Amino acid sequence: MPPKGSTGTTRRKPLRADRGVRLFAPTQAKPRFRVVAKGEVERTTAPVPVGQLPDATKVNFAPDQLTGSMLRARQEADELFDQLVRWAKQDGPSVVRGDRTINALCDRRIADMRAEHLEANSIDNVDELMRLYIRPHIGQVDVREWHKAHCRDVMNAARETCGAQRLQKLGSVLRSLVTLAHQKPAWLPWDEDPMNGIEYSLKALRQGEGVNYVPESERPSTLQVEALADSMQARGEALMSAACEAKIPYDLDRGWGRLIVLVMGKCGCRLGEALGLTVGSVCRPRAEVEASIAAERHLDADQRATRRAGIVDLPHGFAIDPGRRVIAVTEAVRWKRSKPLIVPPDAGASGKVPKSKKVRWTIYPMSMVDGLVARCIELLERFGPDQGPHALLFPAHDHRFVAVAVDPRRPARGTRWQDQDWWDASLLRRTMYLPAVAVADHWPDKLPLPMRNLRHHFATWSKRHGYADELITACMGHSSVAYTQQRYYRTGADTIPQGMSASERL
Repeated sequence: MPPKGSTGTTRRKPLRADRGVRLFAPTQAKPRFRVVAKGEVERTTAPVPVGQLPDATKVNFAPDQLTGSMLRARQEADELFDQLVRWAKQDGPSVVRGDRTINALCDRRIADMRAEHLEANSIDNVDELMRLYIRPHIGQVDVREWHKAHCRDVMNAARETCGAQRLQKLGSVLRSLVTLAHQKPAWLPWDEDPMNGIEYSLKALRQGEGVNYVPESERPSTLQVEALADSMQARGEALMSAACEAKIPYDLDRGWGRLIVLVMGKCGCRLGEALGLTVGSVCRPRAEVEASIAAERHLDADQRATRRAGIVDLPHGFAIDPGRRVIAVTEAVRWKRSKPLIVPPDAGASGKVPKSKKVRWTIYPMSMVDGLVARCIELLERFGPDQGPHALLFPAHDHRFVAVAVDPRRPARGTRWQDQDWWDASLLRRTMYLPAVAVADHWPDKLPLPMRNLRHHFATWSKRHGYADELITACMGHSSVAYTQQRYYRTGADTIPQGMSASERL
């Protein structure tokens, strides 16, 4: 019998051997090819047909004499053997199957995240932090030798290029790796914690501020938002005129510059959410609109009649109720390195759910009704009752419709149209946002705020105009009222004027 701790293959002659790496043939008891390196055993994915073993043994499992699943298993075994040999020669990939380095632990973490079906952007962000900071500095360290100094080196290296929020995310990734190393199969003893004492959580510096407080300097003013809306509209119309003169082979759609600024600045939509809005996000079939009015119990008969009379009819039986001005935020653009990530239509719909992982509604002011009505009429008349409701309000070029499964898990339930003409984030910035900011009134000459910061204006603007805190939180898609308040309202400084007025009478 093999000695205790042996792989059980030491008495058999390997099919291949190099640099201490050995490839062993399958047997009746263990019907898989096995590769042994430094006492670690790796097996091929699927078992080989046991009935073919006698014939394969006669030819010593020669690849040119094998067929079918036996040949595929041998090819997989050869690839695994070659991979481990390259690692042994120290001139190939540093991450190999069977090792116990932090690189391998990172791979294990990414695999677990994918198995849990987490948001693709979250996986990409974690993978990027590992690639930039963890793998280059401590990737080759054996997990059993992992200690506090390694984590401190990673955090110190990241502080040279990262902000506080990114450092917090990096610290949470390191913490998740420690937790994973403690789980079965455990790579690290339970009493060892390389992240013990490493501070990475953000802390507020002023009373009443949240850790993610957005200062006034990073929030555009109402004058800036309205000036930018006019400038974006002019920019879009100029591009359409230039495209018409150049006779490009498609109709450029840019007549929405003002609307997108207001949707972000006065409705609280994130950039990806705004670019994912469709005609169906703001209008519904007339019958549904009337049914919703009838369901509002706080209305009396006269009020219901007034609401019905004010309904704005759109082509193909759709309508907008100015008495219930809501935008449904159901989908957002999914970016990968600023480019929209579009999957094949047979794989399902592209895009992603909003950041809060929930469908939500936000409201828009009465001043936006005419613009949204005109935009919906234009798209419904152009694309008809089937594609029109799915047309993007703010497309990148000229709309690209594909039929995707309503639910990829149940394709028998039919398909729907999806307009996949989504923006490249950097292209939108270069061709629309920056040129519009350059000529807009009330904007400084220095580099402007990112376009996504338009949303920050909504928080203070809506508060000033009497929106309830709960409504502001719901429109912005935050998890709690406290988060909204601590992010945008500094309770100490912002309430001092009221305190001065009240204390004058004391």
